[in-house]
Amino acid sequence: MSDLPFLLVVVLPFAGALLVFLAKGLEDKSGYIAVGAGMATAIAAIAVIPKVHGGQAAFSLVVDGLGFFIALASSVLGALILVYSLGYMAHEENLPRYYSLVLLTIGSVNGLVLSGNALVMAFLWMACSFLTCAIVGFNRENKAAAPCARRALAFGLSGDLILFLGLGLLYYGSGAKGFGIRDIMGAIAAQSSTTALPLTTAGAYLVLLASMVRSAQVPLHVWLPGAMEAPSSGSALLDAATVMNAGVYLVMRFYPALKSVPGWTESVTWTGSFTILISALMALYADDIKRMLAFSTMSQLGYMFFAVGTGSILGAQFHLMSHAIFKSLLFLAAGSIIHATGTRDMGKLSGAASKMPMTGAAFLVGVMGLSGVPFMSGFFSKDMILAGALAGHQYAALALAGLGAVVTVVYSWSAYIRVFRGEISPAVRKAHEAPLSMEIPLAVLSVLTPFFWLSIGLESSGLHESLPGMGIHEISPLYLVEETFGSAAFVISIVALVLGFLIVRKRNQVLGWMESHATALVSACRQGFYFDRLFAMSEGRSARSRKSVGRK
Repeated sequence: MSDLPFLLVVVLPFAGALLVFLAKGLEDKSGYIAVGAGMATAIAAIAVIPKVHGGQAAFSLVVDGLGFFIALASSVLGALILVYSLGYMAHEENLPRYYSLVLLTIGSVNGLVLSGNALVMAFLWMACSFLTCAIVGFNRENKAAAPCARRALAFGLSGDLILFLGLGLLYYGSGAKGFGIRDIMGAIAAQSSTTALPLTTAGAYLVLLASMVRSAQVPLHVWLPGAMEAPSSGSALLDAATVMNAGVYLVMRFYPALKSVPGWTESVTWTGSFTILISALMALYADDIKRMLAFSTMSQLGYMFFAVGTGSILGAQFHLMSHAIFKSLLFLAAGSIIHATGTRDMGKLSGAASKMPMTGAAFLVGVMGLSGVPFMSGFFSKDMILAGALAGHQYAALALAGLGAVVTVVYSWSAYIRVFRGEISPAVRKAHEAPLSMEIPLAVLSVLTPFFWLSIGLESSGLHESLPGMGIHEISPLYLVEETFGSAAFVISIVALVLGFLIVRKRNQVLGWMESHATALVSACRQGFYFDRLFAMSEGRSARSRKSVGRK
């Protein structure tokens, strides 16, 4: 009976989605039903925090800190996004479908990260692919949405197949006696047969590939920019609060068993470090505010992969939670701008702070969290990742992460200055502050962004129980402050911040110099380093092949 509250965290969103679907004739009330279900889920998740024990629970759930805190973020942020949607989606059609999709996504992610069974986890992982497609393609009047949704589904299903194959190889190669995640991991750790090692190795790399697809890591990220055709509330849900975090969760969950696979941790490290820098450069040259945030999400998830590869699991999860909060804030603030002006083009937006001071302040807080301003949660979590890399002597990969931190400061503060400062542009002239239902989530997230780091004791103790033998110990907020400001990584963080601010002050001159002297690099940044063309060619060949088969 004591495990029932954990089951509610998974079941309540699905029950809410069913209620919304069945409430025919009450379409105008569907949002309030969804908010009720979302709030109930968030309350249930918060209520069971003291009961997280790091072990197996009833209903094949694993209620350890590794999965539970991700479910907590999904539940609380999902509830705030539902409240925001009451205003943002008020004039849209098919609202019961939208609210059902949001609740199903929250429930699927909660079930995924709390499941102790690899097959259940994989099926919920696959459900996230279909839900992502449905949310991206929600607005059927937007002609760009349908092809973007299809691409997201194609990549998602490819990742699903890779995950099923990877888990199958891990299960078969390890000789596990069941599909329990801990059974498989225990069997991998205990195996000694040389004939099983190739299967385990192949399975380990397939799990990594599936994670890269889900978390949009280079080069398997090209579905993500198009996914910004989703409503802004849906983008916050998918990118910050729920689905894209699942890839990081997967590599964290299997890290203790797969870290001994030859080259696996190095692959995770370099995947993250390359993604950090490449996606930050793409964000620097993005004019679409949502695409800028999408590339930023890739980059920050790259920091989490980088942390896992260097063995800093606490740093990875701490940054996952911090990022979920400040990136949700940024997406929702951007949504308020889009809602008020009707455009996502930052070239047409300026001076918005004078018309929308609440939104401007919220976006500024989000930028401070993203860029790592001291005493923001993002500052502490990113510093912990850099410190882990220093401790692991990963200097080359750390150099890329450090450069990525500089570029992050530049693109985030440049976006704030472009959109919210300066003279009021024609698109902003008639803008007004968002309704209360949209302002409340912004206010809550604006408080959580600078103060979430105070919960480090809960996170660290939860991971200590979840991953014994990984050297993770419970730490207090005071200890975190002392360690952060006394570490060599602090110097890297401050240097990155100062260099970034200096470039922002001279951004027109610096970007102009790059246009003249680094033309190829600038073109590559604007063209997404041509990865999109590569996959477009592959998709084109596939389409021509299908047409040829049809003619035959």
